[in-house]
Amino acid sequence: MKILQNPLMIGLPPSSIDIVPSEGEIRYKDFYKAKRYLISLAELNFYNVLCEVAKDLNLVVFSQVSLYSIVETKNTPYKNIAFNKIRAKSIDFVLTDSKNCRILLCIELDDSSHNYSNRIERDKFIDNLFYNLKIDFIRINVSTYYNKELLKNKIVNSIKFEDYYITKN
Repeated sequence: MKILQNPLMIGLPPSSIDIVPSEGEIRYKDFYKAKRYLISLAELNFYNVLCEVAKDLNLVVFSQVSLYSIVETKNTPYKNIAFNKIRAKSIDFVLTDSKNCRILLCIELDDSSHNYSNRIERDKFIDNLFYNLKIDFIRINVSTYYNKELLKNKIVNSIKFEDYYITKN
């Protein structure tokens, strides 16, 4: 009986010819497919308005930011457990200072998927994490239309850093 190795382990030649067309070459298409769009149409609609607001406020918008790019795990005996809790999660949008890329506000765009029990649990984790770490964070309900001025005011009023001031017009 032949024991198969994991063909996705980089650097190790797979042991199954059925998976590999030639020695040492992995057919990645058997395991992955290319995504053609980075964000959904609903997210793109919000992103376009958010970019206009960000430009007015001299901020930069990042999309689909890995949670581990926003928070880091401390060197404790539970570091790996803590990292595993954040490693596969992302935040829809992050606003940063255009001068130094300092994180100012994280934004989640909530659609109907946030009503599922696993999403509710994930959302509670994110809410508590950001609250405990004092990371400014808002949730926006998905919509077909976003009022630019209302969004701008919500963003300005949500950034709480004492040493970062946005002119409130």
